[in-house]
Amino acid sequence: MYPSVLDILRAIGERCPNLRSLLIEFAGCDAPELSKRKLAEMLQKVPLLESLSITIRGTSHDVFDVRPLGQFLPPSLKKLKLQQTDARLFVLWLDAVRKIPLFNLRSLSLVLDLISDDLLITVVHSLPHLVELDLEDRPFTLSSVGDLTNIGLQALKFCECLISLSIVRMKFSGFAKVTEAGYSSILYSCRNLKKFEVLTSPLLSASVIDNMTGVARSVVELRLSSCSILTSEALEHLSSFRKLEVLDTTGCERIGDQAPFYISKVTTLTRLNLAKARITDVGLALLCAGDLPILQLCVKKCEKVTDKGIKSLFHADRKICKTLSVLDVGYIPKITDATIFTIATAAKALTDLSLRFCNGVTDAAVQMLIDQPNHNSSQLQMLDLCSCRGLSAEAIMLPLPQHAFHRLRWLGIGLTDIVAKRVIFTAICEARPRLVVCGVCCDFGCCDGWQCNKVR
Repeated sequence: MYPSVLDILRAIGERCPNLRSLLIEFAGCDAPELSKRKLAEMLQKVPLLESLSITIRGTSHDVFDVRPLGQFLPPSLKKLKLQQTDARLFVLWLDAVRKIPLFNLRSLSLVLDLISDDLLITVVHSLPHLVELDLEDRPFTLSSVGDLTNIGLQALKFCECLISLSIVRMKFSGFAKVTEAGYSSILYSCRNLKKFEVLTSPLLSASVIDNMTGVARSVVELRLSSCSILTSEALEHLSSFRKLEVLDTTGCERIGDQAPFYISKVTTLTRLNLAKARITDVGLALLCAGDLPILQLCVKKCEKVTDKGIKSLFHADRKICKTLSVLDVGYIPKITDATIFTIATAAKALTDLSLRFCNGVTDAAVQMLIDQPNHNSSQLQMLDLCSCRGLSAEAIMLPLPQHAFHRLRWLGIGLTDIVAKRVIFTAICEARPRLVVCGVCCDFGCCDGWQCNKVR
């Protein structure tokens, strides 16, 4: 018989008095009240706990009410992550715990129903020494009442120690009531920011980036996703970001070929996401001219890119030939087998490759990946061929050579004719027992222990 949750919580409290980090995941509906009480009891027995993460794996209506933990969180706690919780209940709890002597959270990460002014103001007043703040909301409906405005963002100026800020909305039209003044107030006040992330902000424009000159010396990670009015000109002064390593403009569809030219001046950049940008082969050639040591590159849904553009990236043995480990060229209609041949020949460190919805990829490319055991392609660990309609049911021929997919640990073949060949599924899994074969078109790494799409 497997131990119950209560048994596990009791054992942790009794046997792990020096515990520093704890991650708990509840499956299905909201955690039973008894489990919460036992969790509260257990927390009293781990006085050195520094990091606590609680996740609810259920529907969007299943939330973790942190209030029963009340006064039981140890003063040593520095990092708290809740996914997902109710904003109103969390505000009530935070109002209570700020009275606890020595309670001094430095990192807070929440997934909740709504990011509001009330939430941010309470966080700032309760946790003035916060270093990391990561907020993501998934509102059921969006009312003009209670939504985040400039007032909430401007309150963050009191968090003088803040170095990492992420504000994400997964639904609707984003933070429609936050203007440039709200974002600029953060940038003027939080001069030590290393990470700045905003997802889905219809009013964020180039002037906000211009206002980042004060924090440019410290920013390492800049993510401005689905900002509909952001253009290439917003990145004109990107070279002033002397420490920038990560740039993500996913969904900024007005960014064009001029942007890669500005990006090429950032010599420290290692991760770049230009998904859905309006760039062409010309833009990729301009990016290549900077000879950047890029580790991860995503040009997914850049529909005007062709094989020629991908080839230009690896021209004349650039640094990217030796550094690139993750490449996503999915949803590009003009990508063909020629790109696979280029990658396999030039990308010496590539481990993850996404070709999903590239209908120009055929059996010949897959066979090339299988048949060359000493090629760069033998290093692949994750390969996504989802909805590559150019692949036949025999794209992966049996029996598999001994060296085929030797290091591969994840293979996506959803929406291809291969799925219909159940015998191939079985044979691949038997030949590579540690390989996850996904036939339902998930993203990379779909087998996480809960939502497992391993085909057997």
